[in-house]
Amino acid sequence: MHTTGPRARRKLMEFCIGTCAKIDQVAMVKQAEDLGVTHFGVGEGPLLFSDPYQFLALASQQTTDIHLGTMVTNPLTRIAPVTANSMATLNALAPGRTFLGIGTANNALRSMGNRTAKISELSHAIEVSRELMAGRRVNHTWLGQSREVEFLDKESGFYNVTNHIPIWVAAGGPRGLAEAAKYADAVVYCLGPNIDMIQMIRRLLDKAVADAGRAPGSVKLVSLSWFYQLGNGETWEDGVTNGFGSGPISSCITNAGLMDQHRDELGDSIVDASLTAAQQYLGDPKAADQPHYLDVWAKYLRGLDPRHRPIITKELVDYWCLYGSPSELREKTALMREAGVDILQVFLSNPRTAARDIDNIGHSILAHA
Repeated sequence: MHTTGPRARRKLMEFCIGTCAKIDQVAMVKQAEDLGVTHFGVGEGPLLFSDPYQFLALASQQTTDIHLGTMVTNPLTRIAPVTANSMATLNALAPGRTFLGIGTANNALRSMGNRTAKISELSHAIEVSRELMAGRRVNHTWLGQSREVEFLDKESGFYNVTNHIPIWVAAGGPRGLAEAAKYADAVVYCLGPNIDMIQMIRRLLDKAVADAGRAPGSVKLVSLSWFYQLGNGETWEDGVTNGFGSGPISSCITNAGLMDQHRDELGDSIVDASLTAAQQYLGDPKAADQPHYLDVWAKYLRGLDPRHRPIITKELVDYWCLYGSPSELREKTALMREAGVDILQVFLSNPRTAARDIDNIGHSILAHA
């Protein structure tokens, strides 16, 4: 029997929707599932969004097939045993369809005026979370002490440590990529439809996987793009105003260091443009008139902050954003997959327009996959 639902389309294309957790919009996860989206991830920002695990728990009860996870959590706002417990609890609600997305944190820590996590802190948190989520005992270092930890009642339904929970690591630099290749099931990288950038990250990831002694292809590459479907007569500027807003600046901030190391391959123009956008957004920390960090992040992922409009150029939009007419969107996603992306992801940067964007993704891309 021929099936056209999400289970059938999953065999053709894995596609992830990422967005901020907004507790009154849980219904969008069911909408995404019905349209063939295979994964749904929500961000964590204690001062910015709703709590991700409450959102995901509710979503688990309204869905049957879609994979649910954080996009992303971090090792500092929640210690590893807490993260592992939250994921294993979600895994009890949605057995075998959860994933832990984790990184050093951009918005979650910076919006509180704090530094992002160190790679060593991230690596330790992942190691501890991985072992706990698999039902094993592991040493956890916290408050200057190293202590053995283990879930103490694994048979009574408090949590599910039987079904594997994949770990998706959000990487933003050469060291992060190398570390993630040692233990991740997937690496999430800010990538638009630029083939050169995708192929470079794919090459670096595959080399890091080989250097770590892991099997070729054992770590999936998840692209993170910003999305908008153009209507009749609309241009890239409408995409900024009505779609991804200030989102592309996040790709510049995340990628600045690695891009600067690969100027010869990527070209000075896009590297300089991305570095400039990141610097203009974050500001000069030594400047006397440096804006308060709460003001800097107040409108993060709320669409377009008018202050950022001059920063976002067509060059950046073309590089970091998946946008265009329905046929152009299909062409770009096909090229991204051919270039080495295993799971396409778009992060919806405006909760007010998320339902519209999910509908467009389903009908313009996934229905034709």
